[in-house]
Amino acid sequence: MLNIKIKRHVAAKTLLGAALALSAVMLFASNAPAADPVKVSVSAIGRPPIFSNTYVDVAETMGYWKSAGADVTVRWFQRGSDTGKAVLTGDVQIGTTSSQAAINLIASGAPVVAIAGMNAQDWVVATDDPAVKGCKDLKGKTVAADGINNARYLYIGAAVATCGLKISDVKLIDLANAPLVKAGIAGQVHSGVFHIDELAQVEFKTGKKWRQIDVPPSIKKNLHYLMLIASKKAIAENREGLVRFLEGWIKAVQLMGSNKPADKDQFAKIAANASQIDPKVALAAIDAYHAINYWENNNGLDKNQIMAQLNELVQIGSVKPEQKPTFEKIVDTSLYAEAAKRLKK
Repeated sequence: MLNIKIKRHVAAKTLLGAALALSAVMLFASNAPAADPVKVSVSAIGRPPIFSNTYVDVAETMGYWKSAGADVTVRWFQRGSDTGKAVLTGDVQIGTTSSQAAINLIASGAPVVAIAGMNAQDWVVATDDPAVKGCKDLKGKTVAADGINNARYLYIGAAVATCGLKISDVKLIDLANAPLVKAGIAGQVHSGVFHIDELAQVEFKTGKKWRQIDVPPSIKKNLHYLMLIASKKAIAENREGLVRFLEGWIKAVQLMGSNKPADKDQFAKIAANASQIDPKVALAAIDAYHAINYWENNNGLDKNQIMAQLNELVQIGSVKPEQKPTFEKIVDTSLYAEAAKRLKK
């Protein structure tokens, strides 16, 4: 009889221990990031967004930031240079901007660093002008690109240099993003530097196939595409929020870069809704992006490409040689590393 009582007592203690353990787990879960969201402000390029910035819609739709415990507010601009300025002025804590704009800011002494990025360029020099068969035929032609020393401007300069032309040999007009797409559809632009998805939209709406000008692959290895920059003040004051933001960024990039049919369909629906385009166009663009490994499962801050991009900016006079920053001054990879570590757990 005594033995039975002892067993019952042990069983009761075991159940009590299990209940306490479960309570501890629940208490820990209640203190997890998702239960105590941290506010983070971001600037991105759109609206509608260019495809590199559809991470915002993916993260919001899929609940990636919410699950990471980040309460993200997004401000939209049409220019990458403006998203960068928003970080510099303190209007936002993180900005999605072209690498050229980011490096120029850092070289000028701005207290910002890149915390993540995208290495792969998606620029396409395309034309519907029957007289333009190749690079040399662009001489004297009007080509749509963005402002001086911005991403498209630098890309067309590098592209025409491969066939013996100077950037002054083409007539550049400052047109990019949604306005460029509208101008292409309206027949107001016949040659330009497009994002892959922009050209896909123009071709779909016009029913006309544009000729893509061949550009040596080596050019893209010497350029860096995009950076997520943060002010040093934001990192010091809201490091936790920025890490949580990057948790959502990483999960969004993983979905966008996935070749699984279900993931591609999901992404295409989100992108089509965000960019106000036909889902078929979105899916075709996604396939083209996958072909160039646009969304890589890493921090997107390749040292060789970034330093090659910096050297080009020095060469054209955008950055003074004496102001040339080191790679360590341009990037801070510790926040991405922490976010990736948390996701693995």
